[in-house]
Amino acid sequence: PGIPPATFKAAVAKDHYEFSTMRQQDAFDFLLHLEKQVDVAERSITADSATPTKVFDFTTEERLQCLTCLKVRYAVQPARSVSLPVIKRPLAVDEGSSAQFEPVTLAECLDLMTAEEPIEGYQCPSCERPTAAIKSTRFASFPKVLAVQARRFELVNWVPEKLDVPVQVPLSPISLEPYRGQGIQEGEVPLPESPADESASGFAAAINARIMAPAVDEEVVAQLESMGFPRVRCVKAVASTGNCGAEAAMSWIFEHMDDPDIDVEPLAASAPPAADVNQDAVDQLAAMGFARARVERELRAAGGDAERALDRLLSIPDDDAEASSAQDEQQPSSSADRAMDDGSNTNSSPSLFELTGFVSHKGSSVHCGHYIAHVRHGAEADTKWFLFNDSKAAAQDDPRPEQAYVYFFTRSD
Repeated sequence: PGIPPATFKAAVAKDHYEFSTMRQQDAFDFLLHLEKQVDVAERSITADSATPTKVFDFTTEERLQCLTCLKVRYAVQPARSVSLPVIKRPLAVDEGSSAQFEPVTLAECLDLMTAEEPIEGYQCPSCERPTAAIKSTRFASFPKVLAVQARRFELVNWVPEKLDVPVQVPLSPISLEPYRGQGIQEGEVPLPESPADESASGFAAAINARIMAPAVDEEVVAQLESMGFPRVRCVKAVASTGNCGAEAAMSWIFEHMDDPDIDVEPLAASAPPAADVNQDAVDQLAAMGFARARVERELRAAGGDAERALDRLLSIPDDDAEASSAQDEQQPSSSADRAMDDGSNTNSSPSLFELTGFVSHKGSSVHCGHYIAHVRHGAEADTKWFLFNDSKAAAQDDPRPEQAYVYFFTRSD
């Protein structure tokens, strides 16, 4: 009974350049691919916004402050997951133990994820000169199900290695209220707007555009490309880290892999639009429920590539004008709009969560190994955990999420 895991993977990964192979693959990347495939399938059937992936939708609040004029800018971005930094604290060598790192708590990792990050060379629109700034990201709202990736890898001698850092994740309910953004505060002065900043989708791009980065080191870019990263990510990473080497660039890629514009060419926004777009591609994407004007815009931004345009349509929020146009056509405009249907796009969404599943990688290397999953069933006194290992399933009395790679937390409404 049921669908064999291999059959399910083959159906979802069909025609994908990576997931259709037998090479070692990343479970979190597969989750993102699965979400996209479900979105595409649902939109091909109906333009209705009630897709199964909606449970993952939430919004983040991005705050930017110039350290010279102290003015601020806030923007709300749609999201479907968070990538959590894992703190590495090596243990003293102990011949009687195989442990390499001290345990860290989930709260410590969340504190680091939401901490302020310095930006050097920010071109402040108020000061009108390069200056220093800080930025931070917090939750603007909370999803029904929060997917969390633990970044268990680092670059050592140009080779990605796995970090076996125990992350202490409670099985009891946890509150994420301390990580909720509060919006602009009394006494704060907003930074002046510019055309590139008028929409939330332009916020991150505007920051990147105002960072006065030097020409990238092509040797480092080539090293990163040889590890399988797309060139656009490599160029952005090397430029954003100021040509500080492959290790710093690799860390930047891992930290920003959830950015909606991570694969958008840096000059795409300022490039002159193409005179025409492929009308067949426009018809195909518009049939999924997207406004035609927006489809044409994203196709131009993607250089006519329908696959890249679809990625942008699914991941980047629409601006107000396009959203109004989409509403006139009775079509949903973005994942942020879809999140509003169940209140997940408001600051009043509940912030209490409980661990209900996790995926663990068994193996010492990122290049080989095996994934297993734990899923919680029932509630309160009737809660039971089950282990899923390929086609095998068994009750698990003592689940251990310390070494998990992907966590799923369900909101307590």
